[in-house]
Amino acid sequence: MSALYLLSIIGSIVGIRGLALRWSRQMRRDVLLPVVIATTIGFLLVDTVGLARGWFATPSSATALSLPGAGPLGRGFPIEEPLLLFGITSLLVVVADAFGKGRVASRVTLGLRRGVFDACIGALSGGLLLAILSGAEYSVAAGVLAGAGVALAAQLLRRDHGTRVAAFVFIVLTLIFDNVLCYLGVLTYPGEPRSGVLLGTAPVEDLLYAVGLAGVALRLRAEVLLGEGSAWRIFLAARPISWVNTALPFVGGVLAAGAGEALGGWLLAPILWWGAGYNLYLYGINDLYDRASDAANPRKGGAEGALLRGRDLAPLRVALVAAGLVPALIMAIALPAPANLMPLIAILFATLYSAPWFVRARAVPLLDSVVSSIHFLIPPIAGLLLGVTLDSAWIAPLLALALWGVASHALGALQDVSADKRSGIATVATLLGERRTSRVILLAYLLAALPLLAQPSVLMQLAAAIPIASGCSVLPLLRGRPNWGAARAAWRRFLWLNAPLGAIASILLLQSLQ
Repeated sequence: MSALYLLSIIGSIVGIRGLALRWSRQMRRDVLLPVVIATTIGFLLVDTVGLARGWFATPSSATALSLPGAGPLGRGFPIEEPLLLFGITSLLVVVADAFGKGRVASRVTLGLRRGVFDACIGALSGGLLLAILSGAEYSVAAGVLAGAGVALAAQLLRRDHGTRVAAFVFIVLTLIFDNVLCYLGVLTYPGEPRSGVLLGTAPVEDLLYAVGLAGVALRLRAEVLLGEGSAWRIFLAARPISWVNTALPFVGGVLAAGAGEALGGWLLAPILWWGAGYNLYLYGINDLYDRASDAANPRKGGAEGALLRGRDLAPLRVALVAAGLVPALIMAIALPAPANLMPLIAILFATLYSAPWFVRARAVPLLDSVVSSIHFLIPPIAGLLLGVTLDSAWIAPLLALALWGVASHALGALQDVSADKRSGIATVATLLGERRTSRVILLAYLLAALPLLAQPSVLMQLAAAIPIASGCSVLPLLRGRPNWGAARAAWRRFLWLNAPLGAIASILLLQSLQ
C-alpha cells in the first residue's frame, strides 16, 4: 500500500506537469513555484498542528517513511504529505492558468493589507460558525481554514473565470479522491475532535480543509501575477537550492541526540523553519543590502541570488520578519532550553553578517568566512541540543564542519572578486588574492579532515574523505592563473559534489555514533 500510494502521488505530479505543457501555454515557473512552495509550506504547518493534536494520522502501512516524533495517534509525519500538497496545489494553479489564459480579470483589486484583513475576517467567521454548529476542535480549525480561504478568493470567484473553474475542479476531485483514500485506510480519523459528519467515507472537515487550501493558493496566484515578478525574486532570494543544507543537518543533530520524540508531532515545524524560513532570512537580508554589488555580479539573477528591484524591498522586509524573525521568537518560547535560543542566535549571526547598521561581517576579510561557517554550524547544534546535552563525541564532526564551512565560503567569495572590488567590498578573497585564496581553501578542506581521522571509529575516519573530496574542486585553480571562469567552474564542481557528499557524510557520522 505505501509504495503504491507514493508512486501514485509521483505519477500524478508528472501528469500535472504534462497538463501544464499541453493546456497552459501561459504557465511560467515564476508564478507556479512561489505559489506552490508557499502554499505547501503553509499547509504542512497546518498538518503539523493536526498531527500533534490528534486530528488525523497516516497508518504505518500507508507510508513509506515517517519523520521521528509522533502525535497522540502514535504516528509520525508521513513523507508523502509534502509531495501530495505540492501536487494538488500545482493542479490548482495549472487549471486556473489554463482557463484564465495566464491572467487575472482586470476588475480584481488585491493587495497585502486587504488580503490580511480578508483572511482574518473569514477565519473568524468560519471558526465561529463551526464552533456553534459542532464545537469539535478539528471542525472549528477546518472552519477557520475554509472561512479564510473563501474570504481570500471571494472577489476572484466573482470576477475571474480561471479561478472559478479551478476551484470547482479541485472540490470535485477532493470529494472523489478523499473518499478513495479513506476507504483504503490511507487516512484515519478519531471520533472526538471532529463533528462526525461524513461525505461518503470522508469527514466533512476534509472538504473544509480543501476549500481553505484552494482559496489560499488561488489568491496567492492572483497576487503573484499582479506583482510583476516580486514573488519570484523573493523566492530566489531565499536560495531554495540551499534549504537542504540547513534542514538536513538539523535533522541529523536531532537523530544523533536521540531527540526525535522530544517534540512529538511538532517536529516538522522547526525542520521547515531551518530549511525555508532560516534561508529566507539568511540570504534575503544579504540580498537586501548587497543590491549594488549584485548588480555588478554576472552570476546573480538566478538560483544563486536575486536581482532585487525597488518594488521588492517592502515585501521582502515583511517576509524577513514574518517567516524569519517571528517563528524564531515563537520557538524561543515553545522549544525546550537550551535549544530554544538557537533560532535567535541564527538570526543574530545572519544579521551580523549582512546588515550595515550592525557589523556587516560580509565586508570584513577573514571574519566573513568565519561568520559564514557559523551559519551552517548552528542548525546541527540546534538539533543536538534538543537532546539537552551536547555529547563530546560530536566535537570532532562539528570542528570538521566549521573548517569545511570556512573553505566553502572562501571558494564562493573567489568568484566574486571582480564584482566586490568594483563595489568597494573587502572579502577574504579580495584581501589574499585569487592564488593565495585558492591555497587557503585547499588547506582548510584538508584541515577539516584531520579531526575525523583522529577518531577511533572507522566510519568517522571514512567520513574524513568527504572534505578531501570537496577540496578536489579547487585543485584546477592551483594550475595556471586563476580567473573568474576558473573560479565559477570550481564553484559548480563544489555544488555538484555538495549534496551527495553531504548525504554520505551524514550517514557515516550517524552510524558511527550509534
